Amino acid sequence: METVRDLARGEPWRKSIERSRARREKSTRSPKPVARVRGIVALAIVLPASLAVLGGHGHRASVPAAHAEVSGTAAAPGRALAAAGCRAAAVVGGRSPCPLAVSPTGYVNPLAGASVKPERIDMGVDYAGSGTLVAIGTARLTYVATSGTGWPGAFIEYRLLGGPDAGRYVYYAEGVIPAPRLQVGQTVAAGQAIASIIPDYETGIELGWGAGANTKTHAQAAGHWSAADDEGNVASPAGKSFSALIAALGGPPGKVEG
Repeated sequence: METVRDLARGEPWRKSIERSRARREKSTRSPKPVARVRGIVALAIVLPASLAVLGGHGHRASVPAAHAEVSGTAAAPGRALAAAGCRAAAVVGGRSPCPLAVSPTGYVNPLAGASVKPERIDMGVDYAGSGTLVAIGTARLTYVATSGTGWPGAFIEYRLLGGPDAGRYVYYAEGVIPAPRLQVGQTVAAGQAIASIIPDYETGIELGWGAGANTKTHAQAAGHWSAADDEGNVASPAGKSFSALIAALGGPPGKVEG
């Protein structure tokens, strides 16, 4: 098992936090309509392409509980996330037959109980705001911690038990507080409160696809995220996928800034 170190006290996270602060201050002083339009255009490209292909996938009966990996070389008809460049394969324990899905079937908006401002897409999707985060679907908790997570804050992860992405992991990280009595192994229902957002938290919050390996993200497990990507505001394929799913569920998508 990989040793988790507190990156909140490390140089990569300090730089990331500084960039996050700078983006928010810049946004407050002088909003950039072009950046917002670019994010919307990116979503407009990703979402229709994703939903069009999903009609052929339907509800998966069996998905390995393996750590997921994304590849930018998806071949037809496996282009559910062609614009995002997402195609899933297992890192451990065999192969996953289907890509990450972007479908609202059986899922609920995790931000329905929150008031948030969308920020950049990176490994997942960043937001600032307040309120409650709920489970996207019926799921089992796989990780719950508020310190020593390797993130600048908490890390909560659950594995979806049903719906188009059954077997996939979802994480809520950074400025969040786990719901009372939330614990690993617990089964939660779609729409059940998972965490509350800490208002004005320094780094905000991040939601995205997890890898089911400590506090590693899907993007990290795939080798699609680095310090250089963070510095360049690169939107990972997994981050774009999760942003498109939130949009399909009625929530605000993130912004492609890089």
